[in-house]
Amino acid sequence: MSPRRPPVLRTRWCALTPPLALCATALLLSACGGGDNAPPPVAYTGVVADGPLQGATVCHDQNDNGACDAGEPTALSDADGKYRFDVDAAMAGKHAVLALVPATAVDKDSGAAIGAALLLTAPPSGNSGAQAVFVSPLTTVVAGLVQDSSKTLAEATAQVQAQLGLAGSPMADYTAAGAPADLALAARAVGTVMVETTRLAVDAGVAAPAAARLVREASQYQLAVLAAALASSTAESPAGRARAAAEAAAAAMNLSPATVKGVAEQLAKPAGPADVRGPFISVRRFSYTDANNYSYMLFTGDSSQQAADGSITAHDVRGSVSAGNAIPFSRNQMYWTGSAWQVCNDQWQVITRVQLASASKPQTSTYCGGSSAEVRPVSEDIAGQTLRAVITRMRAHPLPDSVGSTTDTSGLPVNWGPKPELLPADAVFPAGAMLSTRSTSADIGGTDRIELAAKSTVRWPDGVYRQATSLAQYSGMPGNLADAAVLPTQANTVFVADLPLAEQADATLEPTQRWRAGLDLAGLKIRFYKCELRKADQASLNCGAAGDGSLALVTQGDIRLLRVASGYPALLRDSLAQQRFWAEHAGTVFRGVTDLPRTRYDQRLNAVAWDALRGALGIPAHTEPSAPLSKGPLRILRSFSFNDVNNYSWRIFSGDDSVVDGNGDSLASESRKTVNAGVDQPFVRNRSYWTGSEWYDCPSSGEVISFKVAAPFRSSYCKGYVDERAVSVRLSLGGRLMSDVINDIHAYGPTDGGSAYSSWGPRLTAHPQLASTRFPAGATMEYRGLTPIATPEGIATAATDQVRVAPSPTSSLAFNSWAFASSLDEMISQYPGSLAGTVINGNTTLFVAAYTEPPTDPLHTNRVEIRVAFDAVGNKARFTRNNRLVSNGFSTNYSTQLDTSYTIETVGGVRLLKFAAMPEIFEARFRYARRYAERNGGVWYAFKDKLATETQWSIRLDDGATTALHTALGIQ
Repeated sequence: MSPRRPPVLRTRWCALTPPLALCATALLLSACGGGDNAPPPVAYTGVVADGPLQGATVCHDQNDNGACDAGEPTALSDADGKYRFDVDAAMAGKHAVLALVPATAVDKDSGAAIGAALLLTAPPSGNSGAQAVFVSPLTTVVAGLVQDSSKTLAEATAQVQAQLGLAGSPMADYTAAGAPADLALAARAVGTVMVETTRLAVDAGVAAPAAARLVREASQYQLAVLAAALASSTAESPAGRARAAAEAAAAAMNLSPATVKGVAEQLAKPAGPADVRGPFISVRRFSYTDANNYSYMLFTGDSSQQAADGSITAHDVRGSVSAGNAIPFSRNQMYWTGSAWQVCNDQWQVITRVQLASASKPQTSTYCGGSSAEVRPVSEDIAGQTLRAVITRMRAHPLPDSVGSTTDTSGLPVNWGPKPELLPADAVFPAGAMLSTRSTSADIGGTDRIELAAKSTVRWPDGVYRQATSLAQYSGMPGNLADAAVLPTQANTVFVADLPLAEQADATLEPTQRWRAGLDLAGLKIRFYKCELRKADQASLNCGAAGDGSLALVTQGDIRLLRVASGYPALLRDSLAQQRFWAEHAGTVFRGVTDLPRTRYDQRLNAVAWDALRGALGIPAHTEPSAPLSKGPLRILRSFSFNDVNNYSWRIFSGDDSVVDGNGDSLASESRKTVNAGVDQPFVRNRSYWTGSEWYDCPSSGEVISFKVAAPFRSSYCKGYVDERAVSVRLSLGGRLMSDVINDIHAYGPTDGGSAYSSWGPRLTAHPQLASTRFPAGATMEYRGLTPIATPEGIATAATDQVRVAPSPTSSLAFNSWAFASSLDEMISQYPGSLAGTVINGNTTLFVAAYTEPPTDPLHTNRVEIRVAFDAVGNKARFTRNNRLVSNGFSTNYSTQLDTSYTIETVGGVRLLKFAAMPEIFEARFRYARRYAERNGGVWYAFKDKLATETQWSIRLDDGATTALHTALGIQ
C-alpha cells in the first residue's frame, strides 16, 4: 500500500471564486473538501424569484447573522434567477439561504428593475444532501415565522399556505412548469408589499434597521389582508392585483408617506423590562366621558401561578357605567375549540394556555378555548411621565387596533382613555408604571363562534315571524331569489352585518350600511343586499342586490351549520375580518361568525399605571372574578303568564343539586301559583300515575322531581315521566334590557307542552318599564332540550273526571244529575252509539276530548268534540266527531272518525280500558291516548301521554332573572 498522503489544508477558496467557477482537478476538489476523510461538498442550486430575479447575491448564511459575509458560499443569480454554490457537507441543511436583491435587480417577468433593495430568505431545509433551494417572498415569510415564533418549518409553512389560501406549498418553486398560478400571484403580492414598504421607508428617511423591521411586519403579518384583497381585486393583470393587495396591507397598518416614519419607529422600539411576576392587570381598552359614563376591559391574573407546562390563565374583566348606573357584562359566545363547542365564561379564566413572551419567542394564548393568538409585546417604563402626556401619546399611536369604543372607524386609538385635559396637569405615573405596545396576530387559522344572543326571525308557513327551529325554515326568507319582481325588504331577508359609513348626508338615516341576505336552502343559494337604515324604526330601506353566492350545509361537532361556500362579499369580509354563518342548535337558529386571521396593534397599561389613572378620575377598583358555581341551590322559572298584578301564573322548580342521595339523585320541588282577579287559585294536580309497581298519587307541590346531577342527566317527574337532557345552552342576561329578552322569548319557535312562547310573560306594550330595566349580574336563561324516555299510565282523579252514564238514550236531564258508572262494563253497555243501530247523540256516545275551530256552518258553535261508542260483542269501539248547536248546545253533525277495538287489563288492581288505535287527528292534536280506568267502584278518565320522538325544548330563567323580572312587574 502506498503511504498515506499528508492532509491538505482546508480553505474557502472555492467559496470566493466567481459563482459558476468549479474546482477542476482532484487536488482542487480535495482543497475544497478538506482531505481524504472529509465528505465532498454539497451542491446548492435554485432560483431567486419574485418573478425570476437577475443580479441577486445569494449565500449560505453559516453564522446566522442575516448577511452574506466573506467566506460564506456565495453566488450571483443569472437572467433566469438561477444560482449555484457548494456548501461544506457538515453545514448542509443547517442554515438559511439569503438573497440580497439590489434595487437594480431585474425581474424577468416585467423586464424592469425592482426599484428597491430586498433581503429574501429560505429557511434551513434540514437536508444534508445536494439540494435545490427556492428563494422568494413566500419563503421569506415562512422563514420569518419560524424565527419569530416557536413554530416548526412545517407548521409555519402550513400557516402561510392557509392564510393565503394557496393550492400548493409556499416553499415550492412557482417558476417551474405546471406550478399553481396562485403561488406566483401571492408571491408577487408579498414582493410588492416589500418593495413599496421599502420605498416608503427610504423616502421618509427611516433608518435601515427600522425599515427592515417595518418591511418584515408589513409582509409577514398582513397575509390575511393580502389574500382577501387578491380575491376581491378586479384588476385585469397579476401586477394590478398585486398592487391592490399591497395597498390593502398598507391601509391595514396605516402606512402612508405621512405616517411611515412614526409607524416604523414604533415597531422598532426595543423591548424594555417586563412587568414583575405576580398578580397583574393589563388594561386592554378604556373609554371615558365622565365619572358617570365610562367602560374598560382588563385582563387580570397571576403570572407566578403557572401550570406544569409553564402556562398561565387570565380573566377578562369588563366594567361599564352609563348615566351613573353599572351595566353588567354578558358575553354569550360559543367557540369552536377544534373538537367541540365551548360556551365562553363572562369573565372567569377566559384566556388560557398563555405562554409568556421571551427574548426570542412571542407570547401565545388561546381565547375562549378557540381563538389562537401570537403577541409580540414591547414594554416601556413610564414612571415620572405625566398622565396627560402618556394619554396624549396613546391617542396618537400610529398603528390601528381592532375597531372598538377606544378607536375611530379605521381602528386608530384616538378615543383611548379620557381627553387629556380632563386629567390633572401635574399628575405623574409612579414607579413601576409601564406601557406596553403589542403586535397581535389573532384568530390564527380562523375562529368559529356562535352568538347566542343573536337570532333571526323568519316567516313561517302560517305567515307569522318567529325564530327558526331549523335551518330549512330560512328558505322562508328568499328576498327576490325565487321571484325577481319581489322587492327585497327586512320582511323577506335575514340580517348579515352592519358596516359603519364615514358620513351620512340624510339625517333620517343611520350612518350605517346594513347587509341582508335572501336564502334558498333547497338550491343552496344566497343573494346579498346592501340596505339603508332608517333611524326612526331601524327599518331596512332601498335594499339593492350586492352579489350571489352558494351555500353549504355541514355538521361541526353536534351542531348543524349553514355556511356561505362562495360569493361572500369582499367588502364585508375585508372590513370586518369575519364571515357570517348560521347554526341550528337548542331548538333555534343562532347567528355565527368566522373571525378571520388579522394583525392588530394595541396598547396596555399595567396595574401600577392603571391605579394611577383611575385614581385621578375617581374610578373604583374592579371586582376580581370568581369561579362560577357549578352546583348549589336552584330556583327555575319554567313557565310564566302575566296580564297584570291581579292576573298571572307561574310554575317554578326549586332544589339543591349539590345534595344527592346514594344513587346520585337530587330532588326538586315544584310549585305553581295562579292569581285570578287578585285571588290566589290553589293548584290541585288530581293525577295518579303507574310507576311500574304501584299507583302514585302525585302531590300538588313538593318534591315531585328526582334527577341525576351527572351524565346522562336523566330525570323523573311524578315517578313516571322520564326524560334525559339532550342539550342545555345557558345565556347570561346580566345587563340586558328586560324588554329585549322578553321579545327574544316571544319569538322562540318551539312550544312548551303545546303552549306557544308568543304568549309567555307580560305584553311589553302594557309594561313600558321593562324597556329601561336591566337584568342583574348573574341572571341567566337556559334553552333546554329533553329527550323523552318514558311516559306512565295516568288516571285523572278530580271529581269532574269521573265518568257518568245517561239515564236513557233520549233523556234531557242535566248532565250533572246523571249517575256515575260503577264499572267499565256498565259504561260500555250505556254508550253503544251507532254501533248497535241506536240513535247517536250525546247520551249514547262518551265524551273523549274537545277543541275549538272556526265553524263551517253558522248553526254550529266553534266547539268540536271527539266521542266514542262501544260494542261488547267483539270489543268494538267507534270514534266520532261532532259539533254543537248554537241554539240549544245539543250535539249534532256526527261523523265516524275510526272503527277500532279495545282491551281491558288489570294494572295494580285497576281495570284499564285501552283502544287498539286512536283517530289520527286526535293524537296529532292532543298528544296522548285516551284510557278509562275502573277503580274504587267507579270509572275515571285516564290517559297515556304520547312519547315524543323528537327533542322537546323549553326556556327557563334562573332565580336571579326570575326575582328581577317579578320585582319589575310588582309581584312576588
